[in-house]
Amino acid sequence: MAQDLYPTLLKNQVGRDATNTTIISVVGQIGAFIGGTTLGYISTFAGCRPTMLIAYFCGGAKIPAYIIPRSMSLAASAFFLQFFVGGVWGPIPIHLSEHSPLALRTTAVGLTYQLGNLESSASATIQGIIGEQFPLPPKCVNGVCTERFDYSRVIAIIMGAIYAWMIVFLFIGPEMMEKERKEYAVSVDELEELRKQGISLQEIAKERAGPLWKIEHQIAADGDRAPLGKTGSLSGGKEKPSHADYC
Repeated sequence: MAQDLYPTLLKNQVGRDATNTTIISVVGQIGAFIGGTTLGYISTFAGCRPTMLIAYFCGGAKIPAYIIPRSMSLAASAFFLQFFVGGVWGPIPIHLSEHSPLALRTTAVGLTYQLGNLESSASATIQGIIGEQFPLPPKCVNGVCTERFDYSRVIAIIMGAIYAWMIVFLFIGPEMMEKERKEYAVSVDELEELRKQGISLQEIAKERAGPLWKIEHQIAADGDRAPLGKTGSLSGGKEKPSHADYC
């Protein structure tokens, strides 16, 4: 992430000491925690995609305030920018799981996260190489000079590119609406209720498979299991929604 170089920017370019650099960084992380919690909750009724889009636009608008000031007002800028960065991370696991196959939901979220870590593992090196293209006058203390580079420009370039990339993909991507979430929740509750009644998942799958299961049920000769309902339905005759209703 472009934020990896932020402490270096604060020390070498802004001129903050170690204490102030730590304060600004901690305030930023507090903002990320609050943003992830707040916007993650808002996304449950406003939708993941709209919430993330708003967070990206607001976060992008804060980039200049994140790198230009040279005072402790950077703490406020860090808080609000990280608020929106964390706010994007809040809905992301939900958004990914909603659009992943049922059998792979947990795997998809975890795998995506780890692939992101793999992709960003070289980010600090890449940013350092880009930073070398924007040298600043060296900083000399007691006759010892240290090379400096314009990392604020690097952070702006990287974060701007990431924000633009994600905004485009969120615009063209799908969204599960609240109505669909409620319908899915109802289907899950019905499934759990059947399980509490002692009906196995295999029986539920056979019943929902349709006429083929009914034929097999009728020709079963062992007599070990009585029909589950007068109409062959697990719910005792009540028509169950089809699989398409759950998608």
